[in-house]
Amino acid sequence: MNNNLQPLELYVKQLLESQHNELPDRTVKYWERYTHLVESLREHVYPFVNAGLACLSKSPGIYTDHGERHFDEVVRYAGLLLARPESKDPHGLSPYELYLLLCAIRLHDAGNIDGREEHDRRALKILEQYGGNIVHDAAEFELIYKIAEAHGGYDSMTGDKDTIIALSPDDTPVGGITCRPRHVAAMVRFADEVCEHRGRASAHHIRNKTLPEENKLFHYYAASISGAVPDRKTKSFRLNLAIDTQYLTEKYPTPIKDDGTQSAMFLIDEVRSRLTKLDCERIYCNQFLDPRLQTDQIEVQIRLIQLKTIGSSPQRGEVERFELKIPPPQTGYPATASDWQSKHEELTGEKIAELANKGWK
Repeated sequence: MNNNLQPLELYVKQLLESQHNELPDRTVKYWERYTHLVESLREHVYPFVNAGLACLSKSPGIYTDHGERHFDEVVRYAGLLLARPESKDPHGLSPYELYLLLCAIRLHDAGNIDGREEHDRRALKILEQYGGNIVHDAAEFELIYKIAEAHGGYDSMTGDKDTIIALSPDDTPVGGITCRPRHVAAMVRFADEVCEHRGRASAHHIRNKTLPEENKLFHYYAASISGAVPDRKTKSFRLNLAIDTQYLTEKYPTPIKDDGTQSAMFLIDEVRSRLTKLDCERIYCNQFLDPRLQTDQIEVQIRLIQLKTIGSSPQRGEVERFELKIPPPQTGYPATASDWQSKHEELTGEKIAELANKGWK
């Protein structure tokens, strides 16, 4: 497994193998526990997650990638969100919290193997079947699956999206140390939220126009992301999108809801919705994170790209650009995100589609 390790994993491996006094049980080989979990998931779960999503979800189809590469990428993004290992104050998480973080990330979306709906609540079953020795450590088993479950969904008792608050409070005793389950869960959740990029879209199905109608919005959005980078120096998250104008002129159906209803959206309105959700997740997760690991602002650049003929050769050129800054300010799981949309009333599906149909005149 060592040849495929992410930088964060290499760092955590070194900590777990050297700082035994910082771990709940000095005799346990925690890195071996983690590698056993990952190897088992790579063999029995990850190769079949996309098939499970496609066939077993209430709205079947071709989903954006949730396979092995997605889990690797969430680990990578968690590393980008944390302080660099070589800094004097690395990460702000203890060795055991970093171990819990990696285990929960490896588990968080595995429940999609049995369909999209309530996939977060299958973390317990997946860990039970493929967690190796973790299963025999009752306290650790509960910590990992509950942290993984808190990456999304709703609280089973209250129906609230505030799932992190249901975890054990920070400074929870585990063996001879304490850990912060809510802090770790917030990092898992935000790393998963920002891990969206063009590699998760199916370029083949887009190119060959074979995407199911209800999956087009997801793939067109992911395919438009040309860059997504946390900037720890400015405590911001920078998101760049380059959207092909051919996808802006019509509405695309959304998946059928539980009540059987269905709507349709312009791609730009899907972008607005995604940015709003990203900001809600930022505000929510910040409440549980060390101030050094919080993200204070989302910086967005949206470029609309059109195929043009310049001279005798076709070229892709920019026809419009939008620069957005989505700032802080609220507490609690936000009912709405920061009010950035009222400042950009020109950025709606209807208005952009009208411009596109007129050829940007």
